[in-house]
Amino acid sequence: MGYRIRKLRKTLDLTQKEFGSRIGIKGNTVAQYELGRSNPVDSVVSLIIREYNVSEEWLRNGEGEMFRPTPSSALEQLAKDYNLSNAASKIIEKFVTLKPEKRKELLDLFLEIAKVLEESDIDTSTPAIPENQFPNFSQDSLIETIRQNVPKTHEELEKRFPPVEPRSNTNTG
Repeated sequence: MGYRIRKLRKTLDLTQKEFGSRIGIKGNTVAQYELGRSNPVDSVVSLIIREYNVSEEWLRNGEGEMFRPTPSSALEQLAKDYNLSNAASKIIEKFVTLKPEKRKELLDLFLEIAKVLEESDIDTSTPAIPENQFPNFSQDSLIETIRQNVPKTHEELEKRFPPVEPRSNTNTG
């Protein structure tokens, strides 16, 4: 494992001190691992895996790819597996990259909405708009249409939506 820790550190272009500080160990401890004089305990291995996005199989056994799939490729696979639209994929991507406290706020909101829907007599199993009512409609095309119509520059914005001059109130009495 020592050789692979060294290879990872060199690939990331980090000193032993830099590598160790990101996982809470000293540079000389990293040196001991790399030289094979000692092996990292499981908790240190877990920290390396999490901090540097390393494949556990590669780190422990030298098998497979050095790095785990990036979040974007994992999202792409999720979108493919569940046939998600671009809009749904974007929402998921934005959600998973939120800070934990913001993610919790959003989850709380979703849970509240789910609770209201559960307690109401709204039939959530049928779509609000019948499926074939608008055959050419898709969320992706709607979002793209909106995106194309958004002014790209400040000048375009002012041309499309001229600023309103404030009214001067001459009758101040």
